[in-house]
Amino acid sequence: MSTRTLLTTVISTLVALVASVVGAADYKGPIKLLPTKDGSTLYSLNMDAKEIAVVNVEDGTVVRTIALPGTPNDMCLSHDEKTMYVGYGDYQGKICAVDIESGAVTEEGVVGHTPCGLCLTSDGSTLYICLRHEWVIEKVSLPDFKVEARYPALHEPCDAVLTPDDKSYFVANFLPLDRSDGANVAAEITCLDTVTGETKQIRLPNGSSSMHHVALSPDGKYVYTTAILARYQLPTTQVERGWMNTNGFSIIDAEKREFVNTVLLDDVDSGAANPWPIDVTPDGKQICVGLAGTHELCIVDAEKTLEKLAGLPKDAEDAKEKGLSNVTTADQVPQLLAFLVGLKTRVKLSSRTLNGKAPRSLAIIGKKVYVGMYFTDNILVVDLSARRPKAKEFCQLGPAPEMDAARRGELAWNDAQLCFQTWQSCQSCHPDARSDALNWDLLNDGMGNPKNAKSMVNAIACPPAMWHGVRVNAEYAIRTGFKFICFANVPEETCVDVEEYIKSLKEVPSPKLVDGKLSEKALRGKAVFENEKYACAECHSGEYFTDMQMHDVGSRADYDHRDDFDTPSLLGIWRTPPYMHDGRYVDLHDVFMDGRHGDVLGDVDEMTEEECDDLVEYLLSL
Repeated sequence: MSTRTLLTTVISTLVALVASVVGAADYKGPIKLLPTKDGSTLYSLNMDAKEIAVVNVEDGTVVRTIALPGTPNDMCLSHDEKTMYVGYGDYQGKICAVDIESGAVTEEGVVGHTPCGLCLTSDGSTLYICLRHEWVIEKVSLPDFKVEARYPALHEPCDAVLTPDDKSYFVANFLPLDRSDGANVAAEITCLDTVTGETKQIRLPNGSSSMHHVALSPDGKYVYTTAILARYQLPTTQVERGWMNTNGFSIIDAEKREFVNTVLLDDVDSGAANPWPIDVTPDGKQICVGLAGTHELCIVDAEKTLEKLAGLPKDAEDAKEKGLSNVTTADQVPQLLAFLVGLKTRVKLSSRTLNGKAPRSLAIIGKKVYVGMYFTDNILVVDLSARRPKAKEFCQLGPAPEMDAARRGELAWNDAQLCFQTWQSCQSCHPDARSDALNWDLLNDGMGNPKNAKSMVNAIACPPAMWHGVRVNAEYAIRTGFKFICFANVPEETCVDVEEYIKSLKEVPSPKLVDGKLSEKALRGKAVFENEKYACAECHSGEYFTDMQMHDVGSRADYDHRDDFDTPSLLGIWRTPPYMHDGRYVDLHDVFMDGRHGDVLGDVDEMTEEECDDLVEYLLSL
């Protein structure tokens, strides 16, 4: 370790120690803003503080805070505005009713893993919710919080909207659920027909991932959702002009329940990294998107965008039939960085005079947009009626946070300003420091052999890094990642902070657990795992279920350059499909039954279907 690295580490440790002593690390972390109908009050859901802040819109003061019984994921307000429904917790997550006036929890019920996407029907009798880590939608009756029905979603449903007629519940599935070695890998929107109970999947363009939020136009005609549009099929030789990642929002026809198009928010020489919250003005004329990676608000002319899209021929064949040549076609729009030129404005939320980092929530009251800044614990305001809209300070939710090393590292992980031309952040390929479910052709082990993005949880404890172990450890991979993937040089202390963030990551309890313990089926699977006949524990051993060695397990594919791969940890694999180094299997069952994984050292051919099911249950419980 160099003297500079040692000094940086000592300083970071001392800062973290001081912060813990003085309580400086008491963060708010606003993740959702909700206004009252008259626009007089704004509610801020503060995830890290486990509270709702009640903000007076007239003067921007926090009138009071309402303590919550757990870490919140989402909230929605009753129609009479007397009750706030809050989804909180992960494993054995709950929905609770909070009396706004008293701040007391009046009712609550257990619903499942990480409840979010809360939407209340027009008669106030039913909540529709998503269980992010069970991949299901639930219909919950009020006031008893009884689960009336469950419907399938896809990979991590994280946000949703309900149409005004209560007939369509549109759900954003955060990540793709495809084998990632295929020609088309994309996240999808699930539309639940609340009358028939049928679901329809609406697929976004190839490469769509990290679909954070959805919004509904005031007339109920369109659904908008933010997402990254990854160019994962290209080698990672540069980032210019969105070579690796572009950023935009997709449009869904709510009545037809069909995909309309995806438009990019980037500029030709300036990426709009990590689009997160999205909302539409009450008059339907403007779409507002928080760019969490570049700390900006993007304002889009909705009417002119829809009009421009409507005038395009569908594709080249359609253009030919209409006698058109050399024209833009609708299927080309997701590739066009210049499509919204003249139709969008990017407003800076962070500058020398304005401290705003990571807009992850927004609310619109009249012609003003209120933006919740996750890392700086404040709310900014932008006046859309101004000739040149600018952001201003509106409300500080608590004392300005003094970040410890892990928090600074988390900010750096999400900060696209650390990337050349702000095209992407570490979060772009490793959302929540896990996998985006895509294959990437990194250059550190040669070109032409794409492999699945890895989760970073326990990465520092499990060297080497990368599928071929070409980085001696994760610490070194962090530094080379900034240099060769973000194409930027960052200070050594920033890399040290990112290390602390990676070390601070915790596994989320599996939805397969029963009262926090392995089920009977999983216990049978544990016996299968430990059976010497199948030799699973030969490589997947120890605390992290990896011997941290390279092995040839017969998994080499056509594009691979070598036979051996690093043994991945099995902890938390329930959350990171698809599986194997190239993501060739969506289901763990197929890893064993189709791929015969483990037959190099063990006798997987003798494994029965029942044993395989039990083994998969165990692995998905880790």
